Amino acid sequence: MLDTDGIVSVRVTGLDGRLLLQTDSEHFSFPRVFVNNIPVNNIIMIKGRDMIEYPADLGVYVIASMKNGDRIRYMGRVKMSLDNQLNIQIRDDTSTIMEERRKYFKVQSDLRCVISGYERDNMTFELESPVLSKIKNVSIGGVFIEGTDPPFRKDDILLLNFKVDSEIVSAVVKVLRLQLFFDGRLEGYGCEFTNVDKRMEGLLAKLVYNIQLQQRQEKLERDFRREEAQKRIKGS
Repeated sequence: MLDTDGIVSVRVTGLDGRLLLQTDSEHFSFPRVFVNNIPVNNIIMIKGRDMIEYPADLGVYVIASMKNGDRIRYMGRVKMSLDNQLNIQIRDDTSTIMEERRKYFKVQSDLRCVISGYERDNMTFELESPVLSKIKNVSIGGVFIEGTDPPFRKDDILLLNFKVDSEIVSAVVKVLRLQLFFDGRLEGYGCEFTNVDKRMEGLLAKLVYNIQLQQRQEKLERDFRREEAQKRIKGS
C-alpha cells in the first residue's frame, strides 16, 4: 500500500532515467479521483507553472523520498498533463526500495539553523546579519539545507549553528551541490560535514535518533486516529 503520509518529496523520471521534474510536499497531493463513478487509486497530482506537457499514458518512474530516509521507486503512467498540473497514476505493486547512495543513514527534519559565516575562494566572510535557514534532512555525514537569499555557491564552506536538545552545535559544512525545483527555483544545498570528531559524531547520532523517535511516535498517533475514525464510521 502506498504510504502517502510518509512522502516528503518526489522525482519523476522517464523509463530511461531522464529527470522530468522534482518537487516537495507543498506542490503535490493525492486527491480522490473518480472515473464513471469508480474510484481511481494512487493518483499523484503535481502543481506548478510553465510545466512541460507530456503525452497521456507515458510510462514513468516516480521516486518517493520518505520521512524515514528511504527512497522508493514506483512505475506509473501519465493520466493528465497541462502546463500547471501533472497527474500520474502510481502502481503501488511495483515498489522498489532503492539502494541508498550515501554512506550514512539520513532522516528528514525541519530543524532551524543559522549560517553565521562562510569561506569562498580561500577568503573568509563573517555575516553581519546571520542567515536563517532549515535543515531538511540530516545524517552523520551531512545535511541538506533549505535555499537562502542570497544563495551560496558550490564548494562554499559554511559555518552552521543548530541545537541538539539544549546544546548549540557549531559545524563546518561544504556545499557539494545546489538542488533546484523543476521550475528552476533554488530548493537547497546538499552539504557534507568537514569537522566530525568523536564528540560531534555522538551529537549527530543523538539528533538522528531523536528525530526517528519523534517520527515513530507521530506515525503511531496518526495510525491510532485513523483507526478510531474508521471505528466511528463503521459504528454510525
